[in-house]
Amino acid sequence: MLASRFFHHCRALGAILLLVFVAACASEPGTNAPRTRTSDVPPRPDKQLDLSQDAGVPEREAVLAPDTREKIRIAILLPLTGPEAQTGNALLKAATMALFDAYDPRLVLLPFDTKADYATSEAAARKAAEAGASIVLGPLLGANVKAAGDILGPMGIPMIGFSNDQSVAAPGRYIIGFIPEEEVDRVVDFAVGTGIRRFAALLPEGLYGNRVRTAFGDSVADSGARITAMESYPPDSDQVFEPVKRLGNYEERQKALRDEIRFLRSLDDDMTNEVADRLEKAEALEPVPFDAVIVPEGGELLRTLAPLLPYYEIDPNKVKLLGTGLWNDESILREPPLQNAWFAAPMPDKPAAFLARFRETYGEDAPRIATIAYDAMALVSALARDEDVAPKYRFSNERLSSPYGFVGIDGLFRFLGDGTNERALAILEVHQKGFKVVDAAPTAFPSFGYSLRSH
Repeated sequence: MLASRFFHHCRALGAILLLVFVAACASEPGTNAPRTRTSDVPPRPDKQLDLSQDAGVPEREAVLAPDTREKIRIAILLPLTGPEAQTGNALLKAATMALFDAYDPRLVLLPFDTKADYATSEAAARKAAEAGASIVLGPLLGANVKAAGDILGPMGIPMIGFSNDQSVAAPGRYIIGFIPEEEVDRVVDFAVGTGIRRFAALLPEGLYGNRVRTAFGDSVADSGARITAMESYPPDSDQVFEPVKRLGNYEERQKALRDEIRFLRSLDDDMTNEVADRLEKAEALEPVPFDAVIVPEGGELLRTLAPLLPYYEIDPNKVKLLGTGLWNDESILREPPLQNAWFAAPMPDKPAAFLARFRETYGEDAPRIATIAYDAMALVSALARDEDVAPKYRFSNERLSSPYGFVGIDGLFRFLGDGTNERALAILEVHQKGFKVVDAAPTAFPSFGYSLRSH
């Protein structure tokens, strides 16, 4: 649908993109028209704002006459060259789709290249400020968000970073990425609600694994359940066998089986020999001491780990497998051990439709996180739409941290005062034909300032 509109209005969009890239390259300070003061109070939205309402709207006629109203400059900091260039350019395209859907000629998107580098991100933030940006979207990586935020914060320029690292968030420096701690909390709460009380974890080494370890421990403890086994593995598919074996206590369980068979045979009785024969044939080890195991991994490494679980007698038919948002990838659908496993993620329909639009528009697949760039740009567009708000309050902390939240491609979310975000997540179940919603995402946040993360 978007493609027909996109190419029908190619001249208008071409003018927008030309303005975007020329403005980005010119790094000279921008000048704003005199602003009309309409209010001395920074008003918050009094309801949820639906950011996806413009996506796929019926075709509208292009307005090619010049717009003399004040331009609203929005900078976007992304790695457009370097090792993260593919992801960075995809996020820029997603943000451009939101800009086009908003259809607001006042909005000017100014891209700056961070090269996924700390010093370059600082320089890009300075250029964004010099260009007159009212708000900054990005950067992508946590360290780059901090670098840019340290420049923009003292200037009073708010930013919405694409990272999921809570440690780089701060008041006025928001992050819109999917926070793994929240995903862990949601899936553990759901699992406990089904009666699961004994948990295990198979965690990757490194920062992400450490974050999940802490969140998992807190969530299980808060729920009154307990962790009975935990192992970590290196990011090398050739070195994951032993950690999985240890998690399942495989050698001890095998020894216990052999000892049991040896004991039965020592009785030299027809009945006990028959039982020993059955045990030997079935090779049935004693059960593992947990009812669910979380495996916060994705991609090829998850596809390596998954079959090792039943191989080392961690039976997915008896032990519920749990994941994080890294599982939100259709490449895992055909993995037999992952069938009926659970993970927390946004409701799938809108993201799937957006990714299909992206593919139709650009002729390429987008990374799953492209939706956050769309939602960030759509949020800025929605806040800019209210012309009754004084320009200095347009992107104020009061408006960005509305307790009612915003409904985007990835569903309901809101920014908290500390710069982190809170999302209304669903529980998805893995099936060969797709992800099935087994517990829908909430449609509203709790009243009176309570968090969805509160127990």
